[in-house]
Parts: sequence; structure tokens; C-alpha cells
Amino acid sequence: MSFRFKPTELQHFNWMFNLAPCFPVNASKINIINDPNKFYDTIYERFKNAKRRISLASLYIGTGELEKKLLEVTVHNVRNKKDLNFHVLLDYQRGTRGKDNSQTLFRQFVNGISDRCHLALYQTPRLHGTWSKALPSRYNEIVGLQHMKLYIADDSIILSGANCSNDYFQQRQDRYIEIEDQDLANFYCELIDEVAKHSKPNHSDSITSNISKEVVIKQVNQNITYLINKWKDRQASKLSSLNENKDTWIFPLIQMGEFNINQDEQATCKILSSAPEGSLFRLATGYFNLTEKYADILLGQCKASISLLMAHPNANGFMGAAGPAGGIPHAYSLIARKFWQQVVNYDQMNRVQILEYERTGWTFHAKGLWYYPPSSGVPWATVVGSANLGERSVRRDLEAQAAIFTSSLDLQERLHNECSRLHDYASECSTDLQKRQAPLWVRATVGLFRTYF
Repeated sequence: MSFRFKPTELQHFNWMFNLAPCFPVNASKINIINDPNKFYDTIYERFKNAKRRISLASLYIGTGELEKKLLEVTVHNVRNKKDLNFHVLLDYQRGTRGKDNSQTLFRQFVNGISDRCHLALYQTPRLHGTWSKALPSRYNEIVGLQHMKLYIADDSIILSGANCSNDYFQQRQDRYIEIEDQDLANFYCELIDEVAKHSKPNHSDSITSNISKEVVIKQVNQNITYLINKWKDRQASKLSSLNENKDTWIFPLIQMGEFNINQDEQATCKILSSAPEGSLFRLATGYFNLTEKYADILLGQCKASISLLMAHPNANGFMGAAGPAGGIPHAYSLIARKFWQQVVNYDQMNRVQILEYERTGWTFHAKGLWYYPPSSGVPWATVVGSANLGERSVRRDLEAQAAIFTSSLDLQERLHNECSRLHDYASECSTDLQKRQAPLWVRATVGLFRTYF
């Protein structure tokens, strides 16, 4: 059965119903969080008051006081509610880095109720076996990560790009959209559980695997594909019999290039190429490194106007870092400069704009897109989640996003306010990019950098 959006402004995107399961909701069930402090307060309250389940996916859990308070209140809740379970999915390499890390912190808090508090540590198949020890700490994280950011309490889910860490709770700007829907929360819980099946349990310190990389890739591909198709069928049946008037449609998008799951890449490419002339895309990424495919579509196939927002070097989390990491902000500026040269070469300067976010004392990690139809001053769609539009997001990391389409004027206004708040600290930067100086070693290695970041 073929489904279609009722509003004419969205009918360019009817193909979404064939790509991913659709979860219809009312806009009143969506809460847009605009700042990191409120993000922390929200997950703190949700985890404190959850009754049935808490499920969290992040790159890592930090070891600061805010993270400890969050774990403390969560575990206290689990102790007091015998039917409440707590599931955490992190990246193995990042979550076990250093003596004090996510794993040691988790073990410290869940002592005595480990049967209802579960930690899974995902490790890319590329590092199974001796490869895990062959590469130095930090550098082994380049190979591939668990990068999904999902915060679930009962039937509420927060989709974000923010990690569960102190910086992301204070002055590191990201995006955070909370949705209350049982089916959608079930979908993402099942996704986390599926990845956890192929991850290391908390009680195991083993870094070896008896299963070959090829077998793991095949198993995960089959299981995630089954999960997607199961929910597509289930939601299609629900859509067919739906009598209620819903004004918002949510499509979960999974990107696991390592396992040949490319939903988010497919959706992003088609969204950008489907929009009609006169429309506008405002895109954001914490780390500007468009894949060749994305760049080609933006400059060759996309009919909409484009505004790209990225971190100014001063707002890049790696600015001032020791060693090679300190060159990362310079590398992103070089990559942006080369993209702008493409814009000039394609004679697209009137259609494409590059902006940088700079705010004193803050770093920038927000990502996603907002779609403004022709003659509309507010967005009718957004994509939110963990992916950065770059090579590693598409090829190596595990990413979770969602495309949200809405005809609700209230939600459109709130999405516009979210987008506008980010742009309050933005300025056009194409001229500045041409003037910036980068260390010689960064210029010499930027090609390699593009491949891995």
C-alpha cells in the first residue's frame, strides 16, 4: 500500500514511507530542548521518575560530578522499583579509555543490582582480535565507533548528538528533541538491544572474538534489516487503520556503513535532491567534512538554497588539544575552504552560503537539517540525531537519526526558533576561510584526514 503526505508542501517527500517505518504523532508530543543545561535537567528527571525502562546509547559516559549524580539518581530509582531495568550502550574503545572511565564508573554504581543494570560496549569488527591492542589508545577510535545518542525513559525518547558527559551538559551546544510515543521508544530500544547483542558485556574484559568480522557484519545486517522491515510492516498496518488526525510524521533513520545499513545516507541524499526550487535547507554540522556524494548533490542536483552552519575553529572542541588533535580545527577550515572553492567553480555563490558558529566560552556540536518550503518562513521538516554529514558518519560509525515532517504551525514555529537560536551566533565566513593559515603538517595530511573524519 502506498502512503502519502496530505499537505502539498510535503508531497515531494512521499518516498519516505517506502524507506523507513513511519510513526505518526501529534506535535504536542514533541519537546524541543534548546540548551545543554535543560538537556541535563530533562534526562535527570526522566531517569529519576521512570517506572518501566531506561535505555541509553552514547559514545561514552563522562566521569564528572554531573554524570555521577545522573547515575546515582538512576540507580537509586532502579533499586526502588523492582520492575525497572537500566540498559546502557557505549563504545568499547572510548568507554574504557584511561584508568577511570565509563566502565569503571558504571560498575561502581550498579554494585548489587547488576541483574537489572546492563552495560554493553560496542567494538567495531575492524578491531576484533589483536587489532584492539595493535593501535594506540585514542587512535583506535578513528577506525569506527558506537556514535548513536539516544536517551529513553519509559515512552519518552530524546534524540540528540550530545554525549552523556559534563561538557555536553554545560557550554557545548547541540540539538535535543524529545518525543513521547510508545511505539517509537520501543523501536529505538530494540535497536539498542540489537547492537548490544553484538557488543561486549560489562562483566567481560576480553578483547578477542571467536566470530569472524565477515560473520558479524552479515549477522548485524540481517538483524537490523529485519528490525526495520518488521516495524515498516507494523506501522503500515497502523497507518492503514488510523482514524485519528495526526499532524507530525517521524521516520527513524539508521546509518551503519560498517554493516551495509545506509538508511540515513539514502534519506539525506534524496531529501536534498527532492526539494523544489525556491525552498531552503539550513544544515548544521559540528565537523564540516561533507562526503563527495553529499557535496555533488548539494552543488549539482539540489534546487533549493543552502545555508551550511559549522563550528568556528574557536568553537571546535579540539581547539587547543595537545598533539595531532590540536590540528583538527585547522583541518576542518581547510576542508571548508576547498568546498567553497567548489561553490565558486560551480557558480553557486548566490545559492550556497557558509556560516560559522562562534560564542565566547562555548563549543558547537549541533547537527542536522531544517527544510523550508517555497515562500515559507518556518521549516516543515527537520532531521535530528548523531550523524555529522561526514565520511566517518557514513562509512564507519553507528548513527541514529530521525526525519520529522510536520504540518503543525506550532511545531514549525518551535523548529524555526531552535534553528534561529543557533544562527544568533553565526556569521558568514567564506572570505575568512581564504585568509586563514594552517600549519604545514595539517595542509600535508588533510587528504588523509578527510578519509577518516
